Amino acid sequence: MTPSTDILIGDTDRQYVLIRPLCRKHPGLFDYRDGNWIDCELEIVAGAFRGRFQADLRSEEFHAFLEDTEGLSRALEGAASFNTVEGCIAITLAGDGNGHVRVRGEAVDAADAGNRLLFDFGIDENCLPDIRQSLEYLLAAFPVTGTRDA
Repeated sequence: MTPSTDILIGDTDRQYVLIRPLCRKHPGLFDYRDGNWIDCELEIVAGAFRGRFQADLRSEEFHAFLEDTEGLSRALEGAASFNTVEGCIAITLAGDGNGHVRVRGEAVDAADAGNRLLFDFGIDENCLPDIRQSLEYLLAAFPVTGTRDA
C-alpha cells in the first residue's frame, strides 16, 4: 500500500467509503477545541448509490476509530466505530470471526439537513491493516492538538 492519509474502507472497484482529509480548518490554532477540525471530502459508493460531500471531522474522532480498529484487527470479531461530533458520518465495522467484516453506516450531507444515505456492504478482514495504516498516516499529518481539559 502506498502511504496515504486517505481512509479507504472497501474496494474502489466495488463498494467503499473514502474519507480524504484536505487541510486543517483552523491551521493557526493549536488548542483542543478549535485546532482539531479537519476539512474532509467523503465519497460513498454502495450498490447503485454514489455520494460525495464535504465534512468537518476531528482528529480525536480518527484517533478513537484507530483504537477500535486495532482491537478489531487483533480479535477479528467485534466492532470498530467511527462517530462524529456533528453526526455527518457514522461507520461501524463488525467482524464475525470468520474473515468477514460488515461495513454499516449513515452519511448526512449537512448537520441540519434531512438528506441521508444508509449503507451496508461486506469487506474481507485483510482490508483492516490498510485501514489502520491510513489512520496512522492521517494522525501523523493531523495529530490531536491540545487537551480536552485545557
